[in-house]
Amino acid sequence: MNVCTDCRPDKVTAKYLVHELTLQARRGQIIIISVKETIAAVRRHGPHLAESDCELVEFIVDLAPTFGMCVAFDRRE
Repeated sequence: MNVCTDCRPDKVTAKYLVHELTLQARRGQIIIISVKETIAAVRRHGPHLAESDCELVEFIVDLAPTFGMCVAFDRRE
């Protein structure tokens, strides 16, 4: 996934990354966002972020319905 970090990675928030990754997941008729993949992508693009995995899951769960998405709780797979 390609996420614009506005050339200032230290200024990118976890909520911003979750939002951008959610927008990129919009494909097909049934839209499902993977918790596991989204957390991994946030960690790759924002290694400086201090939010816990639980906080990232909360961001995902809060944001997904806004875009009509279902959440795949696949962290343990």
